[in-house]
This record gives sequence, C-alpha cells and structure tokens, in this order.
Amino acid sequence: MNVFSRYRIASVFALLAVSGATFAQEAVNEEAVFDDAPPSLADNLPPDPSAATSELSEMVADGAAPQETMTQTHQSIIGEAMRPFNSRRIELIEALVLNPTEVSYNGQSYPLKNPQRLRLFYENEQYPTVWTQENNLLERVDGLKRLIADAPQDALPPARYHSALINNLQAGAQYDDIVPLELLLTDAYLTLAGDLANGLVNPRKTHPEWNAEGVSDEALGDMLAQGVVSGDIETAIRTINDGNPRYQALKQRYNAVIGNAILTPTNSSSNSAPLPKVTLRPGMNHEAVAILRDKLGIPAEGGDPFYYDDTLADAVLTYQQSHGLKADGIVSGKTRNMLNGGNKSGGTRNASADSLMINMERLRWLPQDMGETYVLVNIPSYYVKMYRGNETVYETKAIMGRRDRQTPAFTNHLRHIVMSPSWTVPPTIMKKDKINKLRSNPGAFDGSFDAVVGGRVMRPSAVNWGSPAAVHYTLRQKPGARNALGKVKFLFPNKHAIYLHDTPSKGLFSRSDRALSSGCVRLQKPEEFANVLLNNNGWSSERIKKAMNQSKEQWVNTPETPIYLVYWTTWTEPDGRLQTAGDIYGKDNTLLQQYKKALN
Repeated sequence: MNVFSRYRIASVFALLAVSGATFAQEAVNEEAVFDDAPPSLADNLPPDPSAATSELSEMVADGAAPQETMTQTHQSIIGEAMRPFNSRRIELIEALVLNPTEVSYNGQSYPLKNPQRLRLFYENEQYPTVWTQENNLLERVDGLKRLIADAPQDALPPARYHSALINNLQAGAQYDDIVPLELLLTDAYLTLAGDLANGLVNPRKTHPEWNAEGVSDEALGDMLAQGVVSGDIETAIRTINDGNPRYQALKQRYNAVIGNAILTPTNSSSNSAPLPKVTLRPGMNHEAVAILRDKLGIPAEGGDPFYYDDTLADAVLTYQQSHGLKADGIVSGKTRNMLNGGNKSGGTRNASADSLMINMERLRWLPQDMGETYVLVNIPSYYVKMYRGNETVYETKAIMGRRDRQTPAFTNHLRHIVMSPSWTVPPTIMKKDKINKLRSNPGAFDGSFDAVVGGRVMRPSAVNWGSPAAVHYTLRQKPGARNALGKVKFLFPNKHAIYLHDTPSKGLFSRSDRALSSGCVRLQKPEEFANVLLNNNGWSSERIKKAMNQSKEQWVNTPETPIYLVYWTTWTEPDGRLQTAGDIYGKDNTLLQQYKKALN
C-alpha cells in the first residue's frame, strides 16, 4: 500500500470519527441514507497529501483562539504637536491605570460601554486629551453630538452613547469635573463606531460558527485619532457601511417604515387599540387606518391619518413578507390577527421595522469589503448567487440543511471543483444500515459501489461481510448519475465539512420548503456554476460536461473566490429590490431579543 493510500484511508477514518453524530435508526433507501449522513471532513480534502495536510491545518485553526504573538509597538497618530500641555492629563492617566468600567460625574455613575477599547485608544495615542483642554470643552464635541443625533437612522438609540449627558454639554464652556467627561465622550465615539462597523450583538450568539473578522479595537481607535489630526471626526463614522448598497437600501427602507417613531427597546402595540374586523385596502379611507398606522409606526402623509396611502401599503407589504403572510397589502384575517398580537409573532408595533433592524445588524457582521467577485449562500432564501460588482452572474435554487442539521453561517474561500465525485458511506451508517444488507445480498451493491480496504478496491460481492474483518471495509459509491453527490461538488475546505454539490433528486427543487439536507448545500444548476467559475481558467463547456460524466473523479483548482453563507430573512439585491424569506431556523426572535437587550 503506497503512502497516498494509507494517508487517505487514515484521514477518512480519523476525520469521520471526529465528526461523528447520531443517525436515524430505521432502514432507508439510498437517498435517505445520504440525507442522514453528517458532512465529513474527509470529503473536503484534496487528493494531494501535502495540500490536504495544509488545508486540514487551516480548518483546525479557523475560529480558534488567536495565538499570542510579538507585535510591533503601535505608532501614535496624534503627534506631540497635537498634544499641548494639559495639567489634567495626569488625572486622565491615573483614572485609566485603574482600568475603570464606569466613571462618576456630578455624583452620578455612568457605565462605560467599551472600557477595553477606551483604554487601548489612550495607551496607543500616549494619553492625549481629545475633547478637553484644561477645564474647557473643545469644539469637536459638537461633531459627536451630530453623530449621536443621527444614530437612530441606523437603528441605534442615542441613549446608548451617553446622549442624556452629552447633549447638555456646551463647547467652550468650563467644567470642574472634566476628566470623566473626556472618558465618556471617547467611549461614546468608539462605541458608536464599533456598533456601526461590527454590530451590537456578537454574531456567535445566534451563529456559533460565524468566523468573519470585525474591525479591530485598534482600527476603531485609529479612526478617532485620524479625525482629531484632520479636524474632522465625523466623516470616518459616516462612511462606515457607505459602500454597501444592501445596507444602505435596508437603512433607507427602515427609516421610511419608522417615520418619526422614537426607537426604544420596548416599543410595542400593547398600548394601541386593536384593529376592528374590517378589511383595509390601499386607497381607502377608514378610521381603522389610523390604528394600523400606529401599530406599524407610519405617520400620515398630507395630514390625513385615515387614508391608506402608498407609504402605509409598503409597510404592510414588508410586515406580511417578513411574517410569512400573503403579501398583498390587504389587512384582514391572519394579518389583522398578528397585528393585534395573536398567532405566531405577537404583532409588535414596528414588526416590519424589527425585521429590517436585525437584518441591518447581520449586514454589519460582514466585512466592509466583500470583494469584487463573491458567492452568496443565503440560507433562508434557498438560493445561491454569484456576484461581480453589482451584477448577478449566477443564481440557482438550493437545498439547505434540515432544522435538526442546520447549514451553518460562516465565510470562506471556494478553492476546488470535483468532477464526477465518489462518496464514501460513513462508518456509522455502514454499521447501522448497510452491513446487514451487504450480508444478505452483497451483489446488489456491485453496480454502484466499491468495497475498499487497505488501498485495495473490489466488488462488494467478493467480500465476506459475515467475517469479523468486514468492519475494516469502507463502502464507496462510484461516480455516476445515481451518486449521492451528483456529478460535481464545490469545495471551500472548512471544519464544518460543508460544501456545495449536485444531486440526483432534482424533483426536490420544486418544493417551497427546501430545508432537506444534512447540512451541505445542493444546487439545482451545478454545471452552470462550474462554467462560471472556470470560464477564464481554460475550461470549455464541453470539457466540463465530459469531466462531469466520467467514471473517475477529477479535482480542479479554481481561482479562490470568497463565499459567504449568511442568514438573511429581509435583504435587498444590489439594485435595491427588497426581498424576504421565512425564518426557517427560528433565529429572528432570538436575535431581536439580544439586540433589544444590547440597546440598553
């Protein structure tokens, strides 16, 4: 047995043992067996041992705690010339040495939102006083006030940024207790910058597998320092998410929905009158329209609260779409019940605004730059798309993981295409389902499977499956039309063993609920995807089709392309079109509660 064979077999057994799980007990057909099989890390390994070792190391390292490394000393951005003598500076240093988590001003305690980020900024910049000079408050505090006042446009409440205190401060005025103000102003700025860049809620609370790196505390501090040097502290914050058309479209829609409503954690319809049993349609006048406006937070245009106008109709459509209702803009039956607090959702006052709000938060978890070309797997939509700039160059229906085997949300880079793939039956499935069938009728497996042991490949009927040695055999499904992976799979090696692939079960794509797989993502149009990925890589359509219909699997390296597996229930296409999908894994309400908790 050669080194390669020993390596592959050892890898399969070891990795499958690591990723083992429980399975259905009853005997099932071939496709059901595949559906029950958990994703395997071995299925993500390239055939070259050195490449496989390298990618396996990356999988293990992905998401692990960072190693302590020697780093260069941070070069302060605010130079000595920008740090004039200030007798209060020593008080600032003494306050920060105590690692404060709160500060006291005028006898009242104010918790710091991000004390670690605050300390890092002052340490990196050698303890400048940014907002104060001696006992005077500097003019740049007015810029911070404007930023905080605009925070509700991004579904962020000013109160989170010490607005009650800051709004009462006057630039140029003198304050005896100036050091606590210096700290609170910096905490407000850095917290707002971090919320816009990275979100309020740790994404791993709803998606433990999430691995996209946020903007670092050091980079957020540099943002403030550069603003101090340039004399403009506003532009850097106002341009966060500015280059993301999806975010900007959701933000615009959110502001249209909330109108002049005040963002609070407890806005709800519990204090509004219930909608009467009357059908409300766009264009009609009725006193119940005013109640509908109150529940959705939509003020009247033109001063007539009883007229059902287009703005209100858009809000109703968004509410219906985000709650899985028939989206027709007509308020009756289920829509009325849910708005009145019945049925599934409880009917919060700004239910459509809530959906927009939490999906804006999900967008903040992504990198500021997703790349010029990338693949997007939106799990609740059951679609996979590929973009170049704002152009959709590929899209297909997809099948996602079942609710008990959820497709995880994470980011990676697509690297390999495997044409005519084989599939190895996991050991647990062998033991629970296959071994008895092999003992009774091994010849039935000869057409589609090989038995493999010690690098030797043979017909299943040539093995004595009743022998104790049979446990050492693996069963490998041959490439072909009936292969569980179809004719091609697309790999972005990851520790979750998730990949995209073809399927012989094409009829499943006609279903509206396509949460059917064991975690991997099945594509309706995989050949088209291969053509798009390999278009400029020397592969013609004919060559791809031939490689997908051969008896031996073939690995192809594709240009590394960012791939994002996300969980969006309300989103927009790059052209601004609003889209919605059902909350298939029930994550929206969990995130909403976490978000509202973070608002305080």
